[in-house]
Amino acid sequence: MIQWVYEAAEESDATDVFIITDSQEIINAVEAFDGQAILTSDEPQNGTERCEEAMEILISDGTEYDVIINIQGDEPLISAGDINRMLELFEEEDVDVLTFIQPINNEADYRNTNVVKAVPTSFDEGFCDVCYFSRSPIPFMDEFRPEVAFKHIGIYGFTATAFEEIKNLDASLLEEVERLEQLRWVQN
Repeated sequence: MIQWVYEAAEESDATDVFIITDSQEIINAVEAFDGQAILTSDEPQNGTERCEEAMEILISDGTEYDVIINIQGDEPLISAGDINRMLELFEEEDVDVLTFIQPINNEADYRNTNVVKAVPTSFDEGFCDVCYFSRSPIPFMDEFRPEVAFKHIGIYGFTATAFEEIKNLDASLLEEVERLEQLRWVQN
């Protein structure tokens, strides 16, 4: 699965692609398919913190980026087109942080606490803010209505400035309770 995600990222317009992990086993697997990998400590509590540690390694080597995109390794359906769309949004829109959501089409996913739900500020197609993420089925519905049910897709994009600011934020209480890293910047 990690190789699929890596290859999709490699096919995109992203400048550099790395698998970032605290697992030597994963590093070995990435090197076996000639991918680039960065080994971090086991201290990071989530993917964003792991990316922060990797960025410190890259910056110490003199590398700089305008945009950082973090794709969760368990998201094999993210395509090069998705990544390119995120890069385009950073060029077209005045945004600091981006992520993707998509409709939930079945009630089982809506009720599944492993599927992260998102509540957008509008229900128009395209670009919008998200006011909250939760593992709980939100918004509450007596009867499932797919037109207002959305799930988070495991890809985040940050400007370098926003990434640096997020690095300095403390974990929020709701982030800790929900175990969702994106609540750190939603709440702060």
